[in-house]
Amino acid sequence: MADQQFAETYSLTLPTSQAAHAVADELARRGHRLVAVRVVDHFILDPTSWWYGKPSIRPEFAGWWDVFSVLDDLSLRTGEGVALQDIARRHGGVASGPGGGHVATVLTTFTRVGLVHELTDGEVIERRAALAAVDPAVFVGGTRSLRSAPPLASRATPDEQAEMAAIAELLDADEIEDVEWEDAGEMLGELFDGAMHQGTCYPHTAGTVPGFVTLALDDRLGDKYRAWVLLDLFLIATVGRRDLCAQADTLRALGRPAIEAPEAVAARRAVAEALPRLFDRWDWYSEASQFFLLGLAAACPAAGASVQPAIARRREADHGTDREPTVRLMEALIDGDSERIEAALRDVAVRTDSPYATPEQRGLDALDDLLVKELSR
Repeated sequence: MADQQFAETYSLTLPTSQAAHAVADELARRGHRLVAVRVVDHFILDPTSWWYGKPSIRPEFAGWWDVFSVLDDLSLRTGEGVALQDIARRHGGVASGPGGGHVATVLTTFTRVGLVHELTDGEVIERRAALAAVDPAVFVGGTRSLRSAPPLASRATPDEQAEMAAIAELLDADEIEDVEWEDAGEMLGELFDGAMHQGTCYPHTAGTVPGFVTLALDDRLGDKYRAWVLLDLFLIATVGRRDLCAQADTLRALGRPAIEAPEAVAARRAVAEALPRLFDRWDWYSEASQFFLLGLAAACPAAGASVQPAIARRREADHGTDREPTVRLMEALIDGDSERIEAALRDVAVRTDSPYATPEQRGLDALDDLLVKELSR
């Protein structure tokens, strides 16, 4: 293992000390070299720590226990994060990771307070090899061999300066004064950051939707950046449901209801109300833009019913390609068919989302990644 350059770090939070130590033992059996167990906010409670007496950043987990680990044998690529999420759920807790870094740095900086396991090289190699023979639940999708779909037809930017001017009209003039933009993509990034900074929905987010819709309909944009705008609208429309997907394990562990935030509901409704205006110009869009509009229809099914004939044609055109499962997922989301969403997810996604999330939430979360992937074809 001398040539190993990278190590992964994981953390799991469990409701009791007994559960935490049971999980720590499981991680050691999986070949995690270092495993430590500490009560949540340990250092806030330690009079010798710089953190002593400071407010908790996780007050909802007061009285719970953390398990921290380092995995530095990554040769097997066993989808460790998925397995650890399952382990945490079985014990009533939640998992996060991987983080990581250079193996020497990670092993040196790992906080050993509460260390319960430290494996030798031989133990790590032996346990990872044994695990490879029996660990069943790593990847559950992508079993069919599909040919790569060709790029969708699109229109080039008519005039780059005019394209940038169209975006500039929606940016705060005071904030962009004297800014030298590299390209339209940088400007769109600034626009989206103003709507959903770091992907977070705010009370003002819904009010930004009309600007994105105006851009999507602007003749000055080429299809490369029009697709970005449509993807931004998808992200705005789905942020609440994708957040619930990401939080599903934590909400279940804490016994809290899964309720979409009011600002996310407002954002979703703002996009849904704008969709008829976008769909009315369906024939004006290129093939590529139409594809991203289908993603928006999947995000707002009630408003997207009118595009069902179009999505059927898209599915036929992509039959047998690696784009077909994405189209089937969009179609199932538009129809609100949970069984078909689950079937589509088995073909398009590595299993990373919580089983406590709804099929729609998991479908939209997966579709986010698939639409981003489509941008890079």
